[in-house]
Amino acid sequence: MNKLRNKFKTGVMSLMVAAGAVLPSVTPIMAQDDPDPKLTVTVEGSGTVQISEKDSEKFQFALPNSPFEELIKAGTTVGLECTGDGQVVKELTVDDKVQSLDYGKSTLDFDFVMPEKDADIRVVFEAAVNQKEKTTQTAESKPVESESNQQEVNSDGTILESVNLSKTRQYQLTDEEQIVIDQYKSGDYQSGFSLRKKIAEEYRLTAYVDKDYFLTENFFQDFGFHSLSWGGALILSPYEKLDFEPQIYSSVRSTGTVTKMDVHTWNYGGGGFMNGAMWTISVPTHGSQMAFCANGMQSPPPAGTTLDSPVKQTNENLRKALYYGYGGPQNKLTGYNTAQQVIFTNDLVSVANTGTCMSGEIGGGWIWNQYVSSIWNQLQSWPSPPANYVVYLANSRGNGLNWQGITTPYQPLAYGVYEEQKGYLGIVKGSSNQTISNGNDCYDLTKAEYTLYSDAACTKAVRIFKLTNVCGGGKVYDGPYEFPFGTYYLKETKAATGYALDPTVHTVKVEATGQTHPAGFPNWKDFEVKNIPQSDPVGVLLQKVDADTGQSVPQGGASLKDAQFTFKFYAGYNPNMDGAATRTWVMKTDDKGQVRLQDSYKVSGDAFYTNSQGNPTLPLGTLTIQETKAPAGYYLNSQLYTVKITSKGQAETVQTYNAPTVKEQVNDLLLTKVQLGSNVAIPGTVFTWTKPDGKIEDVKTDGNGQIKMTGLATGVHKLKEKSVMDGYTLNPNEFSFEVTATGITAKTDTSGKNMTFTAGTTTGKSYQLTVEDGLENYDLKLIKVNEHDKLLPGAEFTLYSDAACTKVVAKKTTDASGILIFDEIKDRTDYWFKETKAPEGYRIPVDSNGNQHVYKLRAEATPAKGQFDFYVDGTKYTASNTSGDVHLEDVNGDKVVSITVINYTTGKLPETGSNGTLLLLGAGLAAVAAYFALNKKRKTN
Repeated sequence: MNKLRNKFKTGVMSLMVAAGAVLPSVTPIMAQDDPDPKLTVTVEGSGTVQISEKDSEKFQFALPNSPFEELIKAGTTVGLECTGDGQVVKELTVDDKVQSLDYGKSTLDFDFVMPEKDADIRVVFEAAVNQKEKTTQTAESKPVESESNQQEVNSDGTILESVNLSKTRQYQLTDEEQIVIDQYKSGDYQSGFSLRKKIAEEYRLTAYVDKDYFLTENFFQDFGFHSLSWGGALILSPYEKLDFEPQIYSSVRSTGTVTKMDVHTWNYGGGGFMNGAMWTISVPTHGSQMAFCANGMQSPPPAGTTLDSPVKQTNENLRKALYYGYGGPQNKLTGYNTAQQVIFTNDLVSVANTGTCMSGEIGGGWIWNQYVSSIWNQLQSWPSPPANYVVYLANSRGNGLNWQGITTPYQPLAYGVYEEQKGYLGIVKGSSNQTISNGNDCYDLTKAEYTLYSDAACTKAVRIFKLTNVCGGGKVYDGPYEFPFGTYYLKETKAATGYALDPTVHTVKVEATGQTHPAGFPNWKDFEVKNIPQSDPVGVLLQKVDADTGQSVPQGGASLKDAQFTFKFYAGYNPNMDGAATRTWVMKTDDKGQVRLQDSYKVSGDAFYTNSQGNPTLPLGTLTIQETKAPAGYYLNSQLYTVKITSKGQAETVQTYNAPTVKEQVNDLLLTKVQLGSNVAIPGTVFTWTKPDGKIEDVKTDGNGQIKMTGLATGVHKLKEKSVMDGYTLNPNEFSFEVTATGITAKTDTSGKNMTFTAGTTTGKSYQLTVEDGLENYDLKLIKVNEHDKLLPGAEFTLYSDAACTKVVAKKTTDASGILIFDEIKDRTDYWFKETKAPEGYRIPVDSNGNQHVYKLRAEATPAKGQFDFYVDGTKYTASNTSGDVHLEDVNGDKVVSITVINYTTGKLPETGSNGTLLLLGAGLAAVAAYFALNKKRKTN
């Protein structure tokens, strides 16, 4: 059945083509054998569409005016081959939805799967010449597509989903959208974020918005601002923001350029609005001018559009429209708000030039009827502008979308100027001290702004020069701009970064100069001004103090004078600190520990920077400071200090340098004198100190047995004990040590010398030397007497080092005075002694068991504490025991332990050193008596 029907359709189509001259349009009506959905295809423009079911015979169908209607089974794939003769395919829609296809070509293939419901396809052709015009624009002017449904392209060239701008609600806002617009007027841009995001995504504009979902300049380049008039897209317009500054196109072509487009929207209530633009253009003959559209039915040129050379106009109404319109010399529209003034001026200019305008076409022309027509009628009666007020018209090169969504050529732009003697003025700015500013990004002349005034009081501004263009020699400029001949006053109103604000009001004359700018501007002159770079004429670069006291007063023999520091200056905000410094200086401290930015403090290095007064100064940048030579008596402080000099205020002199306080650790050696084997300090000990310069000084230990030598000179020092209190022996060893900026080192090996050297640090811990003194030996004095206290010579005593009396230390005999002395008896050593030979007539005493008495002796002296304790047979005696049989004697500072030993005479058979004589005598007498008694008894018996 389908094949038969297809053959039938093919036949019918053949007849229709053959009879085309007689039957200009035929609408085939096919028999409906089943309830299949209907496909309707319509064509706009001159083109041919071949429609076929896939895998079946094609038939040709030309539809310039009449639709194609056919019942087609759901699920069937239908193919459309679109071919234009001198035309290109502009758009293909399915049920009013634009399809994402490669438009702008003379042929296009489209496959369509028939749904279960009716479907409408519309194919639109347009003349190929429009497309050609769009693609042959100059390289400087960005091409605008022929259709609002653009295709986004990735960086890799892949096509993203197409933009789908709305075609509903032109110049109308919903209540919700109107609320968002009202919020913008109060500076609230956050509340409408969600709605902006929704609309941007719905219209597939995500590639054309910023992070806040406001449209970027690319959108206006591609679609023009009239695209904002559809479907609430107005809320995406950055022009609705209070703080929005339109992009300025800086590249000016020889014939002229649109440098800025500024869109204004008039919200007239009930959600309705109207928008219009004004343009800033730059043309060689007149410089920068405010311009308005001269054909409201064409599309607005975006910033960057190339202009043809302006042509002078004689249209009187056009002169009036610009003269009495917004921004004109005699603006008569001041009773309206800014947006209305801009829109009405555009309409007046457009009507004057073409007889048509937007307000006369939109919404049945009610804006024209209610507002603009009345102004237009009044304009006819307004006086003619002065004869030297001349209007120019500059055609814009390129095509774009007009307010109807149709691709048209860009609007011509009209502007008016006074034709009077004019010249061109440019401002050139440089640094007054390039030695400071060159190569230092802390200084940026491009941020400076100068304002040109027409009065000496500088109240009537003519133009602001923004010196953003960099030229040779480290200079910046702006201009040239056209000004009428006359005297002007130039004043800096915004200082350049890192520079002082120029306080001078410069008098500038715009007059015949005989010079022509390379771009063709006559009577041209450049006025040069200079800025003084900011700097810090630092007084004190650093302050050196003692680390212990925090004061700028040295300790001991130290000095804060003549420390040397290396200062390295690096130009820039974030310089490479590992690279070479811009300038380097080696500076020294004075006796107050200060370094000042003066030649008298400089040891070596580069010349100082100088300010406008010729005084040494530091530019903005970074300074590093490090001590490279320590002063006398101090260690080297190797810390690296970094100081930033930053801009502040608008004066030449800044005070942002913070001088570091450098703490110096004084060197010192703490000598401690102690008793050998203890921590008992020995005060009053005198040492001879030989210094590196050969000078000798005696120093004495304090009550704690210490000498602190502070602020030692660099070099080798020597110390040797000279005297010590009684009871101690001198330490005979000399100690040598070397002092450097990085510490103290021992030059003497202290092993076995009763000396200990302990290393300190350069950050506070003292180096220490401990010297031990041994104790002097004492003497043992034995006095031998009989029972009558007669001194007995000839008694021999032996001194032992062991209790068994086998190790003899010494053996001595009492002299004629009955005294013997064991000298060089060591402290804290046990001794034993006994009588080993009695004097003549005496014998060595023994106890009842016949054992001889052995004496034990020990002494423990601490002279520094005035102590001398000694023990005889375990009984303790002290320095206070100065009398008796056992006592202590002091002989010229030497300690002598004195012990008296008693012997008895021989006639009484004495034992030396005892009272046994009497006992023996009694025993003898008892024995004689017993003898006589026994003999008497025998006789009796």
